[in-house]
Amino acid sequence: MTGYDSLLLDHDGVLVNVLGSDIRVPAFQQKFEATVEPDGFDQPTREQITPLANSITHDEVHSLGDQLGIDPEQLWQYRDDCMADVLTEAVHAGEKIAFDDTTAIANLDHPVGVASNNQTRFVEFVLDHYEMTDYVETVHAREPHLSSLERKKPEPVFLEAAKADLGVDNPLYVGDKETDIIAGQRAGMDTAFLRRDHNRDATLSTQPTHEVSGLDEVAALLSESAAVQ
Repeated sequence: MTGYDSLLLDHDGVLVNVLGSDIRVPAFQQKFEATVEPDGFDQPTREQITPLANSITHDEVHSLGDQLGIDPEQLWQYRDDCMADVLTEAVHAGEKIAFDDTTAIANLDHPVGVASNNQTRFVEFVLDHYEMTDYVETVHAREPHLSSLERKKPEPVFLEAAKADLGVDNPLYVGDKETDIIAGQRAGMDTAFLRRDHNRDATLSTQPTHEVSGLDEVAALLSESAAVQ
């Protein structure tokens, strides 16, 4: 087994649960509509607003901006501000919570970083709220600008930046989506696919280095790799 000198983690689905679309989409729609109406823009339909509450591409944002008569950059600013509010309120309401097994990585003898497609401000809020800042040394995620969509995983940008921040050579990257695994491979890192309830039956078209069912197994992998160095 490779001797890992550090640990990089995705955020949603790894450290905290994924907020269900049944909660996220209606909450986002309500907040978005309350945001754009005072600024004089037409109310979007449910079909138009749902992609903004999920994963959407740079080109799709431009198309939706044209439909709504909103500058795409302004539209994305609205989107990220509203989503940050929705997710933050979900944390306070006990709907978006840290997984119990995060305690398994609290006392590792390895530096730990986070590389996420979520917004930096929200990831940092979560880490502070759930008292993970003592052992997570760096965070690389999106800023609330449209250009940030081009940096999302499966691009390796956030992983490479986190690795550089930690000053390490051989991290293990843990994620819950295929895009995480692809990003790790593009960054030249070993990967662990973490299966939880929300992705238990996911089928991957690319092979991770490891498959695990909890962060306790990740901690064990790091300990085993240290023992064979």
